[in-house]
Amino acid sequence: MPDIENTETIARKLLPIIYVLDTSGSMEGDRIAAVNLAMSETMEVLKDVSKNNPSAELKIGVLKFDSGSQWITDSGFVFMEDFFWNDLKAGGLTDLGSALKELDDKMSRKKFLNSEVGYKVPVLIFMSDGQPTDDYKSALKKINASNKWFKASTKIAIAVGDDADTEVLKEIVGNSEAVIRVNDLETLKRLIKVASVTASMIGSKSRTDSDAQSEILNSIQQDAGVKLDKSDDVSPKPAPAPDPEPDTFDADDPWGDDKWD
Repeated sequence: MPDIENTETIARKLLPIIYVLDTSGSMEGDRIAAVNLAMSETMEVLKDVSKNNPSAELKIGVLKFDSGSQWITDSGFVFMEDFFWNDLKAGGLTDLGSALKELDDKMSRKKFLNSEVGYKVPVLIFMSDGQPTDDYKSALKKINASNKWFKASTKIAIAVGDDADTEVLKEIVGNSEAVIRVNDLETLKRLIKVASVTASMIGSKSRTDSDAQSEILNSIQQDAGVKLDKSDDVSPKPAPAPDPEPDTFDADDPWGDDKWD
């Protein structure tokens, strides 16, 4: 007779991959079309990755920003098998600060990161082709100071075209080498797919954000054919020693929700 205890399905931790996408007016036309195609194809690949991952189940969050910001996954992070890509339209300003405020609000156990099985440290993929049109500095200062999920997350940024403000993106991801500039649409599509798939596999393991960042960047360089720019004058900032991973805590842990709220 089968052992019931051994046949029970073991609940997997949840790994959120969050896309923060610039949909301002400068993205209109071929750029937003390339993003839509890449995201649609990537989501189909990630469904297989999530299904076959023994240690983590993927959830997807998509936050777009233009004149303001808006979650297109407005009910929270969506399970990978339930997510379907709906094409985005471009227009408006580049309110990156608004997007950072939304991240700060929703990356919390009281909001999107509420689960009995627990969450892995999030992966954040930023993409922009311009310069912020609102006060992103105060929003970035606040989220860095008070949101431990954001601080511990693995962050990658894609700078689209020559007008993208790489200095701002470096401030956000905390490492100059984690900002990848692309100037052609085919590379952009490959980059989105490779970064997403690699992040989904690496993020399911327990490691520091700097280790995960390095592995994702190595994969991008090898598989997406993107040469990382290490020639700028801004030295990579050493990643801060991360707090213990949120997924190691439960309701009875002495850290409690006051540390990872």
